[in-house]
Amino acid sequence: MSELDEIRRRYESGQLDSIKEDLGRFIVAHRPRIQEYRVQLESKGLSLTDEATIKFYLLRYRSINPGREIREQLEEIQREKWIRGVRQGCPPDEQEVALEWARKHSAAWREHRVTTIVYVFEQEKDRYCGLLRC
Repeated sequence: MSELDEIRRRYESGQLDSIKEDLGRFIVAHRPRIQEYRVQLESKGLSLTDEATIKFYLLRYRSINPGREIREQLEEIQREKWIRGVRQGCPPDEQEVALEWARKHSAAWREHRVTTIVYVFEQEKDRYCGLLRC
């Protein structure tokens, strides 16, 4: 199953509802900054739709709820500690596991998260673009 297929499955099963909610709150909270960002891009000769402006801003900002995203990364680290503990038959060094997870997986985790956010945006872009215009 491809990354996009997995995201689609999670979206359709409701597992991404928290991201849908976070994205709406993010657009409302960042509305003035998103509009300023559009003005900056237009001053460079780019003419952008609401959809493109929001997408570019999301790709630039890369996070819509830092607190939730940190908690979810910590859950991944806890999962990794549990797996290692089972494999080794004893509790692993927690700090070592956290550092290793960050080195090996944090960039890919962030890229996947951004892809997921953009996918969620695409599914309800009319609603999200409407939030920018309010």
